[in-house]
Amino acid sequence: MKNGAPTLLSFLMIALTGVAAHAADGPAAPQGDARSQGASIWASRCSACHDHAQDRIPPKVLIATTRAPEDIIDTLTLGVMRPQATGLTADQIKSIAVYLTNKEPGPRASADANLCKAPADPKLTPHDWRSWGRDLTSSRYQPDGGLSAAQVPHLKLRWTFAFPGRAAFGQPAVVGDMVIAGGTGARVFALNAETGCTYWSFYAGALVRTGILVGKLTATQSADHIEHIAAWFGDDKGILHAVDARDGNELWSQRLDSHPIARLVGTPQLYSGVVYAPVSSFEEVAAADPKFPCCTFRGSLVAVRAGTGEVLWQSYTIRQPATAISGANGKTLTGPAGGSIFSAPTIDAKRDLIYVGSGDSYTSAESDSTDAILALRRSDGKRVWTRQVLRNDAWIMLCKGQSVGNCPAPLGPDFDFSSSPMLMHLRDKELLVAGAKSGTVYGFNALTHGDILWQRPLAVGSNNGAILWGPANDGERTYFATSEYSLERQEGPGVLYALNPLTGEILWRTPTPESPCGWGTKNCAHSLLAGVSMLPGVVFAGAMDGHERAYDAADGKILWDFDTGQRFDSVNGATGYGGAIDYGGQVIAHGMLFVISGSMRQPGNLLLAFGPE
Repeated sequence: MKNGAPTLLSFLMIALTGVAAHAADGPAAPQGDARSQGASIWASRCSACHDHAQDRIPPKVLIATTRAPEDIIDTLTLGVMRPQATGLTADQIKSIAVYLTNKEPGPRASADANLCKAPADPKLTPHDWRSWGRDLTSSRYQPDGGLSAAQVPHLKLRWTFAFPGRAAFGQPAVVGDMVIAGGTGARVFALNAETGCTYWSFYAGALVRTGILVGKLTATQSADHIEHIAAWFGDDKGILHAVDARDGNELWSQRLDSHPIARLVGTPQLYSGVVYAPVSSFEEVAAADPKFPCCTFRGSLVAVRAGTGEVLWQSYTIRQPATAISGANGKTLTGPAGGSIFSAPTIDAKRDLIYVGSGDSYTSAESDSTDAILALRRSDGKRVWTRQVLRNDAWIMLCKGQSVGNCPAPLGPDFDFSSSPMLMHLRDKELLVAGAKSGTVYGFNALTHGDILWQRPLAVGSNNGAILWGPANDGERTYFATSEYSLERQEGPGVLYALNPLTGEILWRTPTPESPCGWGTKNCAHSLLAGVSMLPGVVFAGAMDGHERAYDAADGKILWDFDTGQRFDSVNGATGYGGAIDYGGQVIAHGMLFVISGSMRQPGNLLLAFGPE
């Protein structure tokens, strides 16, 4: 990769994220002068470190593929790179972001717009949605959210909020009259659930991808010996943050892994005064650069005291640290590595166990713990059992199966478990039901060390994820969203399935309608990647085409459809754009439905709030 030659960088950005500008209202295409200026500044100020990255310095390929231009600007103006940007004008800083991403930054909403007149006073209630799966078993089922199946066809948009930047991440949490959500711009916002006014915002210093976790800290648990309602979330630097939900003041922050490019994607879980946080990394992206020393990262689950951030234990998916192995053309690599945990842990309170799903390997060194479901002892993180479904799934971005650079050969299909396994109690059986990027759903016997009871292929697997971010269940049936999205074609169908969790039998399937996309025909996919959510009798699923839909849980009939992929005037005074609905699912609480619209695959920066007419 040479300075002034953004072709590979552009390809990397498109290959990883599928970013496409809005056809009518999005930012203009980058100008050549801005790219040239950015290349020159990069060469003089940045390349000495980032083109020869060591320790915690991210390599250029990693920045280009995982950062939006707004994030790069924030890092140079608000974050850790402020000293290196001293003396640069706003236009010069912007030119660096344009050069790296080949994208113009989008409009930015002020973090202080539309402040609430009264301070927040959050109170925990049974009607909240305060974690990724809403409960410890990762059911994503809301039994008493104040919204009935009869009201769903009459849902109307109440308000929209525009995050800074052009993409939204994570999943909101709702506690009392407050909704807390993160997006781009490295900020987390606390909003009034009824009006959307802003109580506070918190600058994390790095992109927040995780969902938000909210819970209570007693006076004996907290460091200041004061009772708090707290919010926990992780960022792209591997830091777990705890803030006071009343005012957004930081209670503590803790780096969870010493690896230089560890990150937090999976939402943490709270139980009995301990927060359990999954750890993943950017290493399979960074290793696309042949100069990157590959690979040493091991996925893990970290237990910390909820009130102080003190680390109690860290349990790695890969059993042993990496050692030297032979790579391409005699190059010395290290392995095994990988096994990222991308999803919230599931807690079995009865057996005092925690279940997690792991991702692929980064090297050809074998491990029994990648693409697997793991059971850990909650008290100390010790491994109780491992159930691997695919061996030798070694994958590095941009590799084609030839043993060159850091590339493993043969190349695996990248069939991670990226969603949480659901724990279900049915008759005399206790099951873990989980879907993988392979498009296959598995039923595991939780009583016999995860023996596979059944498996049901639903979609053609790919490294984009045929089953990605999260199924749901109502205690009787499971509901899986599937995708056959193609990055090359920027299109692909999706289907919502209902399964019998005892047998894997398909009870019904509803293909996503081929509705038009509000942004035009480019990148108009109908795939289902985002998490599924439920209330009694109704299943909600958001699609890559920007449509949020409600389905009858009995037969899959579509009850309600709203196109979020449009331009909206937001309550915080900025123009917002809906995009693909990806990653975090919709949440139901206190008679309202909250949806995040926007993705790195198709830009959008909205939080939308719906209530019955």
